[in-house]
Amino acid sequence: MKVVVKKHGANHSYVDDDAGGERIAGVTSLVGDGLPKPALMNWHAEATAAYAIDNWDTLAKLSPSARMQKLKGGRYESRDAAAKKGKQIHTLAERLQAGQKVTVPDELVGHVEACVAFLNDFDLRSEYIEAVVYSETHRHAGRLDLIGEVLLPDMPEYDHIPRGEDGYSRGLFDWKSGRTGIFGDVALQLAPYRFSEFMILPDGTVIDMPEVDFVAGIWLRGDGGYELRPLVCEYEQYRDFLYVKEVARIQTSLRDLVGEPIVPPTASAYRLAKVEEAGDV
Repeated sequence: MKVVVKKHGANHSYVDDDAGGERIAGVTSLVGDGLPKPALMNWHAEATAAYAIDNWDTLAKLSPSARMQKLKGGRYESRDAAAKKGKQIHTLAERLQAGQKVTVPDELVGHVEACVAFLNDFDLRSEYIEAVVYSETHRHAGRLDLIGEVLLPDMPEYDHIPRGEDGYSRGLFDWKSGRTGIFGDVALQLAPYRFSEFMILPDGTVIDMPEVDFVAGIWLRGDGGYELRPLVCEYEQYRDFLYVKEVARIQTSLRDLVGEPIVPPTASAYRLAKVEEAGDV
């Protein structure tokens, strides 16, 4: 199996060159397609309502049909803006870890300050950044944010996390910058990263997936604060992800279960005729 990343504008996908370019499912897409998200129903309603309030005067000038189209797409503007913001924060975090000087837009200053605080507070020693990992056995791939070593506080609640001779622990981390923090489904995203079999280094070299001592999400807030939240990402969660993967496969294949209309075996011609009732003649 030879995993290759294919670029599609701002997006990307994974293919297996050894299988003639067969597409490999991405972890993020699998979790999105296979895991029910009841909270999204409320989000759709709230995002549409917020868009209507924020754009009330502009919408009032449109025809009813044009106004409806704008309202239908309003929530996606909010989603796309948040996704763009997240990508920008990821890029800045990557450069900060490399010790590079960054120019920060005003709206991202708080998030960058939060990132710098985390790097300093935990004395992060980055090892692998934005690395592609994959499983040959279960055929999934993804790009993790960060594997690195951190210095955890000497407190009883962290005694279960192994430490090296120098006191550092190796973690698999994921940057998050949403308004509401870190949700449990992040564990189902990171578990397949942790239990992938291989990692592709920047020069194309493939190595065995490095082992980590723990997994955590890093929530970078706009007010300059952050939270490092440990996540339960053991093999049990990886098994749950594999169930989600199968649900995603079923969900995306449902359209293929309906065939074309069946054509009648013979073509018959029918002629409508008026039947005259007795007494009309």
